[in-house]
Amino acid sequence: MNNQPYVPDDPRYRQGQPPAYNAPPGYDNPNYPPAGSNQIERREEVYDDPQLRLATIRYWTSAIIYFLLTVLEIILILRFVFRLLGANQSNEFIHALYDVSYVFTAPFNGIFGEPAVQAHVFELSTLIAMLIYALIGWGLVSLARVLLGPSLTNRRSTFIERDRRIE
Repeated sequence: MNNQPYVPDDPRYRQGQPPAYNAPPGYDNPNYPPAGSNQIERREEVYDDPQLRLATIRYWTSAIIYFLLTVLEIILILRFVFRLLGANQSNEFIHALYDVSYVFTAPFNGIFGEPAVQAHVFELSTLIAMLIYALIGWGLVSLARVLLGPSLTNRRSTFIERDRRIE
């Protein structure tokens, strides 16, 4: 006896003869592939992944906070540099920059004195504002990461693709 699961002489297992397929009478669906052709069966199981949704929200929250923080830091560093170099305050751009940035530096004015030589001012309040706003931005992003962080579950998702030959 050989180790085959069937007897080689068995007529059910003749080589080169595909199994017969009898279509039901009156069945002529033009969308059904003809016998002997390849049919690829693809099944996609779509489900709402709450972890992926939270990861997306976490990413966009962090990106928006860091973008706004970068814009604010650029405005404040421009204010610091122009005040340090003694830029002309009657210039419209400088005047607008000082007006916009004053809103963000006002809470920190008066903490330290501002050493000045003629029109050149070393504004410590602007540097402190930059540091405090950077810490606030970092704290908000960290809070978003904690609140929107992944919860550890035992779930797993799979995708199945099968190819089969229709005879």
